[in-house]
Amino acid sequence: MPGLAHRLAGFAAHAAALPGGGEADARAFCERLLRAFGWRSLRHAVFAPSTAAGEFDLTVSSTLWLALKPRGTDLAAHRQRAFEHWHDRTTHPRYVVLCNYSDLVVHDFNRQIWEPLDRLTITELPREHAALGFLLPDPRPPVFRNDRVAITRDAVDRLAAVFHLLVQRGVPRELARRFLLRRVFDLFAAAIDLAPHHSELFPDLEPLALTVEEQTHLHAAAARDWSRVELPVFGALFQRSMDRERRHAQGAHFTNEADIQRIVLPTLVRPWRQRIAAATSSEELLAVHHELARLRVLDPACGSGNFLYVAYRELLRLELELAERLRHESATPFSPRISVRNFFGLDTDPFAVELARVTLQLATRLALLELRPAFPVEPEPLTDLHDNLRAADALFTDWPAVDVILGNPPFQSKNKIQRELGPDYVRRLRRAFPEVSGLADYCVYWFRKAHDHLPIGGRAGLVGTNTIRQNNSRDSGLGHIVESGTITDAVASEVWSGDAAVHVSIVNWIKQPRAPGKKSLSWQTGDAAHSPWQTVELEQIGPSLSPHTDVSAARVLRANANAGRCYQGQTVGHEAFLLPPASARAMLRRARGNAAVILPFLIGDDLLGRADGSPSRWVIDFGDRDLHEAREFTAPFARIKTHVLPDREAAAAEELRRNADVLRTDARARVNRHHANFHEQWWRLSWRRGEMLAALAPLSRFAACVRVTKRPIFEFVSPQIRPSDALVVFAFDDDYSFGLLQSSVHWQWFTARCSTLKRDHRYTSSTVFDAFPWPQRPSSAEVVQVARAARHLRTVRARALQQLGCSRRELYRDLDASGRSPLRPAHDALDRAVRAAYGMPAGADPLRFLLDLNHELAAREAAGATIVGPGLAALAPGARLRVACRSRDCIEPA
Repeated sequence: MPGLAHRLAGFAAHAAALPGGGEADARAFCERLLRAFGWRSLRHAVFAPSTAAGEFDLTVSSTLWLALKPRGTDLAAHRQRAFEHWHDRTTHPRYVVLCNYSDLVVHDFNRQIWEPLDRLTITELPREHAALGFLLPDPRPPVFRNDRVAITRDAVDRLAAVFHLLVQRGVPRELARRFLLRRVFDLFAAAIDLAPHHSELFPDLEPLALTVEEQTHLHAAAARDWSRVELPVFGALFQRSMDRERRHAQGAHFTNEADIQRIVLPTLVRPWRQRIAAATSSEELLAVHHELARLRVLDPACGSGNFLYVAYRELLRLELELAERLRHESATPFSPRISVRNFFGLDTDPFAVELARVTLQLATRLALLELRPAFPVEPEPLTDLHDNLRAADALFTDWPAVDVILGNPPFQSKNKIQRELGPDYVRRLRRAFPEVSGLADYCVYWFRKAHDHLPIGGRAGLVGTNTIRQNNSRDSGLGHIVESGTITDAVASEVWSGDAAVHVSIVNWIKQPRAPGKKSLSWQTGDAAHSPWQTVELEQIGPSLSPHTDVSAARVLRANANAGRCYQGQTVGHEAFLLPPASARAMLRRARGNAAVILPFLIGDDLLGRADGSPSRWVIDFGDRDLHEAREFTAPFARIKTHVLPDREAAAAEELRRNADVLRTDARARVNRHHANFHEQWWRLSWRRGEMLAALAPLSRFAACVRVTKRPIFEFVSPQIRPSDALVVFAFDDDYSFGLLQSSVHWQWFTARCSTLKRDHRYTSSTVFDAFPWPQRPSSAEVVQVARAARHLRTVRARALQQLGCSRRELYRDLDASGRSPLRPAHDALDRAVRAAYGMPAGADPLRFLLDLNHELAAREAAGATIVGPGLAALAPGARLRVACRSRDCIEPA
């Protein structure tokens, strides 16, 4: 078979002969290209006409989108449209190639948007095909000639090496940072022919004598082509490389511009582009320009200034579009007026603020340099921007009056705020924002303050942890926003490209109730950076950021909350309470009485990952026994005393030290006794869940599922087994109750009402179970049918696990991936039985039905009426019905 270069030469000759205008030419071009790269089968390639006449698209899995234009097309003029089309697609192929039959322009919009990674002609392909290595059936890492991110990382590494050498030899960190920041400004300034203005930007900066090694690294950095260094990427990586724990940029993440554009496009670009397009005269265009030039933008957590840089450059592009319109409308003189002085930022890191000032200073030259061929104007004079960009905690600082707020506030879960920021800070936060729930995530404070600060008609776009759409965070943040504003565009969940390994939500809104127009909601369907996307258009987007019925307004039902049926499993608090089977059996053989305090312990991975679901470890649980009684169990007690007591003593002492620091500041402050309480009862589990054990005691078995999961898989468990806190436990032993819990009706309610951990759902009793309305008037026949369907499902499931030799996780993964599974008919039958028990009409939306029922039952409770609560017992069944809903299967100790 001919080599790759030979095949590409044949392709180039064929492409040169194509007129390059119609579908036949486009199809032949695409097929011959893939064949030349060695593709024998084209089943993974999709060829289709584009939205524009005479243009065609070729998509190859998640790797390539080739946008084929007619021969002679100026490809540079199509980059913006290509990026926005790629940005809005449900799938984001890694590489985007623009082609006009003679030229290829290669983009990776996740790395760099405005500059292609490579440009090459078709005739160059036989010898320059390394840039398209990703197109081979066995892909090779592509080699690009204009990878600006790679150049940027190398430059940062060199400067970071100088920084750490300076610090190691005793130069103060702040001086070393500012010294290198001045060098950065010099290098960029020289590359873009900008005269340095050190007196404005770096007053009173001490000179530093460098060692030979430091000079070597600095000269190597200076040798890079700084005109090709990506300024926003540089700022993010440079800031991180200055941290104490970071030595270089190669492993550091940065927020790619494609993600920044998920805020800048809907919040800034598209609303103003629509206004420009709607203007019908030069007078109207000039009025739009006047407003655009007065637009003020704030990033209250600006970091190194990436969001502000991108926003500034996009406003210049909008001004250019407006100028082009005016040029066509009339000969009206046009004077550019967009100013960097209309951009503002706050950040707690003084070095980040200095870096942001330099970023925006350079932006005035770099952006205009990029646009100058179409926009021949002189940049505004440099200014130090000290009044625009300030080092301060935005939550305790007055914000400047602005029209647009955008950015990426700090990520901090509600559970870590006190540990990371300290109890004194948390108290100040609660005093300043009493209307925000103490259980809300940190970023919620930023969302709420941003909305309250906006003028009527102002817009905002912020990134938050994806828990902002759940429970207390949702109610305090997005729930407040939609009371007087409208979410216009949102991402429910996305794998974030930034430094934090989290799933995020992105929310863009206008401070205007019921704003007209369709709203766009999208979400990523997997956990990988290149997972597919889904997008829907809605009349409105609720605070849950869900395309389904918004059930955030469901109310807690007293019949559920007071039933004592739903619990979290035991939290041991120290790993020494857990025993491997061999150690547990040895202790049990040594003293028969140890069986009272050594019990099988079931964790989530046992339930989902082991074929029989049995426990893989044991737990030492002294229960409510006092210290004297616990000592009677010699071996278990000795283990806990040796391993647990010292750690709890140390934790209590550290807590006491922290409390003393707090009380010195505020003698009336509330202090923590979390670890002190554990120390006082050091031989006991942290949270034994005695109330749960009391509820399970009279039962022959109990139902359980993993608490954090994509899909809840319920099983009955023997009461001889203790459940871990990785499980949510239901004090039911009848098949009717099991059937309700395992049904897709309950599953949909669960996913709509729960919180999440990354993309997995977390079952929370207060929001899921306590508000879940149970059937109110099922007939005896309907109850029995649910019980039978539940038993049948477990029978089919047990048989499949035995025959296939797999785990429950694997069994349900196949079901969810393809829908073809021995479980499918059994689950469908259960769902039909459950819907019948509810009296749910055919085709009804389960969430809407459940929400309406929830509101009806809450109203009846408020009026003093009694409703049917959870489980079979709430129906007051007769003896025959109770027998018909009983069985014995359950997970037993191994």
